[in-house]
Amino acid sequence: MMPTSTPTTPTGNLLSALETLRSPANLILVAGAAVLALLILTLAMAGIAHGGAATTLGLLLIVLAWLVGEAGYCAVTLRRLQASRGHRPGGVAGTAISGFAAAIKVLLAMLLLGAAVLLLMLAACLLFLVTQIPGIGPALNYLVFPVVALIVGVALYALLFIAAPLAAVAACSGRSVFGIVATVVLVIRTRLFDTAVRGVLLNLMAAFVIMLALIIVTLGVGASGALQQMVQVGHAHAGSYGHMGGYGDSAMYGALGGLPAALASLRTVGAASAVLYFLALSLGFLVCAGGWVAIFNDIASDLDPTALEAQMRAQAARAQQKAREVQARATQLAREHTGKSGDGTPPGSTPPDA
Repeated sequence: MMPTSTPTTPTGNLLSALETLRSPANLILVAGAAVLALLILTLAMAGIAHGGAATTLGLLLIVLAWLVGEAGYCAVTLRRLQASRGHRPGGVAGTAISGFAAAIKVLLAMLLLGAAVLLLMLAACLLFLVTQIPGIGPALNYLVFPVVALIVGVALYALLFIAAPLAAVAACSGRSVFGIVATVVLVIRTRLFDTAVRGVLLNLMAAFVIMLALIIVTLGVGASGALQQMVQVGHAHAGSYGHMGGYGDSAMYGALGGLPAALASLRTVGAASAVLYFLALSLGFLVCAGGWVAIFNDIASDLDPTALEAQMRAQAARAQQKAREVQARATQLAREHTGKSGDGTPPGSTPPDA
């Protein structure tokens, strides 16, 4: 008798994303990368505001800030991927370095996918030019516009909400840049709807975790702040009473003397509260990282991108070869033009015999 296996549901698989919340190292990686990325982004904005050559440096810093933030996300993805395969997750330092390398591959893969979407936009512009033909153009627009709008909408959604997180998991799996692109393209071609539904469910789960964390932090900050204020006020009144031996104007002045200390305490409480809220928001990224690992294992684990990757590499090699041929031809024409100009003969004419 053959044993029967119980199929897993998407929701059940996505619940494994909550396992990323158990490790403090994951929170350190995401929060630390986010803080560093914000600092770099602040420097970038200052450089852009300064203008001149600093603008170029600012733009490069923006790319670096994205890479740093993506590196933290990829590091958590890598740790969760290792745990899902039965391996022990790596340390914080080693995983951060591997995450930065994966972030570079994600950036290159997203540039290739973005270029494909731009080509799709150009094709859409050509179709809209057809609708400008007098006579049949307005009638064709009833058919062309909804089709183009649907295709462009699907392409943009797939690029922003499916390709980006899947590329991070594929990069952490050790796949090359073309392998990442091939994997994403195969998923979008064959399992777009299933992946989109799981992604929406994962976003709802991450939003619920963030909301729960924000409620807990808000309750804790409010109650702790009220208790601290009560202790400070009581301590100020007790100190003024013990010093003056009674209440009165002097006691009131003694209580007001503790106002600077109370304001300093409020600043400390505000900074600590901001850190807590920041950590609460970071929990959502942990859930997303673990959830997309589960989606990748369910959706793309049985897909073989080898053939498509080889095809992409061949196309890239042919394009590179053609670019070299065009460059060589242009260099040759430039040399011929320079040589004829040096002999004093116009281009296209035969130089006189000596």
